[in-house]
Amino acid sequence: MKKRRRTKKLTKKQLRARNQLYKNTAISALLCLLVLGISYIIFRTDMLQPRINRVTASYISFYNNDTTDVIKINDIKKMSDDIGKSIVNTKYSELKVSGEDNSNYQVVIYPVINDIDLNYIKYSITIDNNTYSDTLGNMPMSSDEGIIVYNSKVTESQNITIRMWVSKDYDGEVENNSFKIKINPRQEK
Repeated sequence: MKKRRRTKKLTKKQLRARNQLYKNTAISALLCLLVLGISYIIFRTDMLQPRINRVTASYISFYNNDTTDVIKINDIKKMSDDIGKSIVNTKYSELKVSGEDNSNYQVVIYPVINDIDLNYIKYSITIDNNTYSDTLGNMPMSSDEGIIVYNSKVTESQNITIRMWVSKDYDGEVENNSFKIKINPRQEK
């Protein structure tokens, strides 16, 4: 003869408690999924999408990845020119310049904190796949004590990447250094 399995009947109070436990578990799981989903969305948008600020100087405007209105490159390191010009060099800034057609502009670098001779500080500017590089010591000074590293006219929106490094020929210690970069309107002489 088969034995009947005995099941204990739950009281109404126990049934409500069990149902409440299921509801709490489901709500907790949904909240965890919601938090994970929002975190994932924030991570994807912050890490993969550029943060762009717009700065306008007279009739030239530019967009950069930094979160301030001044483009800065801090703590440049000693390296060879090949590495300094490449994507391995993480001391760079990217921006997009646009303005009225044939508006003149210049890229100017201002040393903020620097004890290194400018003849050992190198830069490269890549504009739409053309790269220009030199040392800051070879470039002309602007009237406001900046170093003019590039002059051009706006013919269409241009993507600019500026990289900086210290020449490997420099014998001293490379400590804290900071440079700010501006895009200035340029007047024809």
